[in-house]
Amino acid sequence: MENSTPTSNLPVNAPAAAAPAPAATDPAPVLVIPRTVFNYVVIAIVFFVLGAVVSAAGSNALFNANSAENERLVREAVAQAIQARGDTAAAGSTDPDPNQRYDVSYDGDPFLGAADAQVVIVEFSDFNCGFCGRYARETLQPLVDAYGDRVRFVYRDYPFLAATSLDAALAAQCAHEQDNFWGYHNALFSNQGQFSRETFLNIAQNLKLDMGAFTSCLDSQKYRDEIVEDALAAQELGVRGTPAFFVNGRFISGAQPYRVFAQAIDAELAALAEAGSS
Repeated sequence: MENSTPTSNLPVNAPAAAAPAPAATDPAPVLVIPRTVFNYVVIAIVFFVLGAVVSAAGSNALFNANSAENERLVREAVAQAIQARGDTAAAGSTDPDPNQRYDVSYDGDPFLGAADAQVVIVEFSDFNCGFCGRYARETLQPLVDAYGDRVRFVYRDYPFLAATSLDAALAAQCAHEQDNFWGYHNALFSNQGQFSRETFLNIAQNLKLDMGAFTSCLDSQKYRDEIVEDALAAQELGVRGTPAFFVNGRFISGAQPYRVFAQAIDAELAALAEAGSS
């Protein structure tokens, strides 16, 4: 699917070179929870339960953000998975090593920038994550504007914060099918805390998507397997919270300020230029 930099409603509030570091009172940039919750069994069972909900109660039940029954099923599935696995994960496990390069795949995922860019930033994100929303609103577009085709900005799903995280990820992938992932991405982050089936359909309508195709895609959970693969990839890499970034395989944790990403990108571009001249 062809990707290009769309018209964005993200605010551009940082200069092309660097933005000032946040005040010392800024909140911690990343939500960290024990890796026990992020294991294969948990994710597999949670998505299995969500699929069962669709079969038993119909598509409307899955996308009703106020469905206490759905939330109960998800919580029970997670608890049962943790109990079955046992608390064998190391409680003191850490995030990926920022000094190590990791092999992070990104083929087929939505992106901004050039497909052949030498620097690739892969983001693992959850549409319910407040810090992810801050990065999307304050940092992403200034980086795109500053680096253009020199960087490929890739989005991958890690929907773990709520049942509606999966719903939102499914809806965004259905918009991606119609070449409007980033418009939908921006709208989701502007509507955090209001996710419901009606919200997802209204966003699609406002973006003038083909509503028949979008609704069919959403109700069938067409991209559920792809979203699960993203979540499993994040766990394999050791990601414990969102947003999480890999700049040419090097890890950056959380919604860091513009200058942190700019420094990482500049270092990669400089290394590539030196290697090319030697």
